[in-house]
Amino acid sequence: MITNTVRRDDSGRVAASATSEHHDTRTAADEVAGALHDALGGKAPDLVILMASFHHAAALPEACDDLRRMLVPGHLLAGTVESVLGDGRELEGIAGMSALALRFGPHGHGIRLSPWRTTPWEPIPLSQPEAMAARIDAGDDTKCVIVLADPFSTPSTRMLPAIGGCLGGSQLVPVTGGLLSGASQPTCNRLILDDVVQDAGAIGLTISGDIDVRTIVSQGCRPVGQPVVITECEGNALTGLEGRPALDTVRDLLSELPEHERELLSGGLLIGRAIDASKKRLGRGDFVVRNVLGVDEDKKAIAIGELPRRGQTIQVHLRDAQATHEDLQLLLDGQQVHDVPLAAFLVTCNGRGQRLFGGVGHDTAIVRTRLDEPPLAGFFAAGEFGPLSGSNFIHSQAVVATLLQ
Repeated sequence: MITNTVRRDDSGRVAASATSEHHDTRTAADEVAGALHDALGGKAPDLVILMASFHHAAALPEACDDLRRMLVPGHLLAGTVESVLGDGRELEGIAGMSALALRFGPHGHGIRLSPWRTTPWEPIPLSQPEAMAARIDAGDDTKCVIVLADPFSTPSTRMLPAIGGCLGGSQLVPVTGGLLSGASQPTCNRLILDDVVQDAGAIGLTISGDIDVRTIVSQGCRPVGQPVVITECEGNALTGLEGRPALDTVRDLLSELPEHERELLSGGLLIGRAIDASKKRLGRGDFVVRNVLGVDEDKKAIAIGELPRRGQTIQVHLRDAQATHEDLQLLLDGQQVHDVPLAAFLVTCNGRGQRLFGGVGHDTAIVRTRLDEPPLAGFFAAGEFGPLSGSNFIHSQAVVATLLQ
């Protein structure tokens, strides 16, 4: 089954997306390329972003060669993931290939696309802002950097803030994209940038010039209880909160919750770190949410998915399908003052989808419906990249929409 969507604007820019469920990799790529070719009127796109489920990992390089011969894109970014997102569909647990193609008209209409790549053997200069900016071609007119990263070999917690601050001052270089989810062990993901294939590191595309890029970051949980301050920590473990053992403090907080909220604990406990603890009132969007990885009963410690520091403010968060739905709708309300986007690149947590909502297609359906059904492609990620409150973060349980105008 192949589906596709196309949209044009008054300036001559065209976006198209296509999704294939065919189990044969090269056939799926041919179907996607054929649909994009027809939607673009046979003209070469400036950019193609292609996501393929892990079923297609072995033959993906050859399939991308086929696609490049048919479409002749200016640049191609591709990666392997757990499941892909397409035109109103989320192909969870089955073979899928989804692509977004963009053509910006004659001479690119003042838009600059700058591809770059990094591997453990060819690292990017994380501690040298000027060298970093030059490496990824970031400048005052940069609107966004899309990054696809292998989770086993990319220092993402250092890379995102390094990219974000590479221009110095208060100017943030926004990063979107995410950690590839197509493998459970190192060297099994595939990342393809133009004609180069790698099984580690990251690939990126810096988008600059005459283009509007907006980002929506909706986190799939909500804070409960009261904020508390970290008083002791060790590595990635919280050992003391408010001067008491961390596990005891959290258990006391949870015991005070209403019964209907305690029932949500079966969906998993999360910890949110306040981005700006000086705010008088903290709520949704004020935290970076992390998974609880485990507890140590002897040490009364709680391991989380980042390295905490003393003095930080945290709050317990719960997965809540209804609150998650409302949060995404609220953020999309804010987009109604803008023109409909030319295209959308969507990255959602692999803990969402059927696992959270009990049915398929929740995030893609809402985004497409509220934004007048733009061409859309994306994937379920092992971590979602997106800016929040002036900084770039790796999110957990979030959906990040990159809207190109």
